[in-house]
Amino acid sequence: MSERDFTIRPIRPEDYPQVREIYEAGLGTGHASYETEGPTWAKFSTNKIIETVFVATEKDNDDYVLGWVAAAQASSRSVFHGVVEDSIYTREEARGRGVSGALLDKLIETCKGLNKWSIHSWIFPENEGSAGLHISRGFVKVGTYHQMAKMTYGEMAGTWRDTDIYELLLPKPGEKPEADGTDS
Repeated sequence: MSERDFTIRPIRPEDYPQVREIYEAGLGTGHASYETEGPTWAKFSTNKIIETVFVATEKDNDDYVLGWVAAAQASSRSVFHGVVEDSIYTREEARGRGVSGALLDKLIETCKGLNKWSIHSWIFPENEGSAGLHISRGFVKVGTYHQMAKMTYGEMAGTWRDTDIYELLLPKPGEKPEADGTDS
């Protein structure tokens, strides 16, 4: 594999206009989220677990954001503090360069370090690229929510949408990861 032509680093507030632009381009496809516009930096930075927000930038231009990844708490209930939901978006021009995979790998490692035990991803069935990316990193489709309720998740363009749920189980805090089958 050739050397990456991008770097991954924590987000900086000045990156947010590009992060929002990339997010809104994803929203424009109709297959990324029930949302219709990107939030303000204040809302984004409080809704995401900021230690999990990373951007990929051009190797020779650290100010040009190619994509981003983040996690948010999946539930406000304290019993689920180790369960997060991911978000990952890349510029169309960055696709096919390994940016999304590298960002998702960084998120997974970061979540392990933060003692999270499960990452969920809610993906529209039509978004085969995102589903394939998640599957390539070990996520498993655990179900589908059909005709999401209007008040709970919203109606998009007058059409009720199904949403597939993918899950990646991480080592439980305090447990050693499973052996890889090789002798030490």
